Amino acid sequence: MYELTPDGHAVVATLFDELSNIHGSVQAVFANPSLGEILVDNLQSPNFAMLRGPEGLYLAGKLQSNVDGLRQAIADWEYVYPSPSWLPAINDVLPNRFMVPHERVRLTLGGKPARAALLPSGFTLTAGADPMEFSIFHDNVVVSRCSADMQVDVYAEIGIWTHIAYRGRGLAAIAASASITDAFAHGIKTVGWHCHASNKRSLKVARSLGFAVTDHYCAYSASLPAENVGDLAPERCRELARHFAAGAAEISWLDFHAAAGWAIGGEHQSALAAVERLVARGWTGKAEWLESFWAFGEIAADPRFEAAVHRHRNGTD
Repeated sequence: MYELTPDGHAVVATLFDELSNIHGSVQAVFANPSLGEILVDNLQSPNFAMLRGPEGLYLAGKLQSNVDGLRQAIADWEYVYPSPSWLPAINDVLPNRFMVPHERVRLTLGGKPARAALLPSGFTLTAGADPMEFSIFHDNVVVSRCSADMQVDVYAEIGIWTHIAYRGRGLAAIAASASITDAFAHGIKTVGWHCHASNKRSLKVARSLGFAVTDHYCAYSASLPAENVGDLAPERCRELARHFAAGAAEISWLDFHAAAGWAIGGEHQSALAAVERLVARGWTGKAEWLESFWAFGEIAADPRFEAAVHRHRNGTD
């Protein structure tokens, strides 16, 4: 694979038309090449290309029989978005056989959001330093936030986060409504919202604001296709945990995702054992990733989990 210089990006722009229509990350790299990179199979006459953007890696163009260079150019930890035409042969392209499909959706809104609920007593909504950024505070702590993940011309995509202890109070909708209203006030014409198809909470909030599903698409990653506890059935979580645990014999960091699957699948002892293996094998991630990951809430207070995090943080394994 060969990297295009920014002045050569226009050569492959049409290859990414389909992906660009869905993903702001692709649009952003063509608008500002410093945000990513584009690699092609042939500099003179590209057949296929890969684009690394702020939200992941995107594959476009006409798939050829020889994809060894492409496979080698993709890291085993990357989040991969293939063009639909690549799906029948995607296993020939992915860098490791433990990646699983992530069914995802995009919703869009082209006008003012539906009115959100009133902010509960004791909470405050505050605009951030950046456009479209709004945070909700409680006891001087940010408990929910909405901000722009991407903005290209008159299109923007937003991301929403709410602390797990404050969910179910309508805070995400309030923060998102403020961000979207601000976006349209500053010339944005369409706002996009991406999430896993399994994320019922996110879909409910988006629809309550007036968003409608416009696209279904598939991504691939060696991680859980979920964003919250309860998104997947427990048996599916355990199935994925077994899949990633098997992969950890080849790719040791897969024990992180095996542990996550076991934890939200109700197999806490298996989850703790996977965390301990992960640390013992010299995982290079940050201890904070273990402490803050959404799937580990049920085991975070267990002495075995705390001891493993402590060992990792202090480099004693």
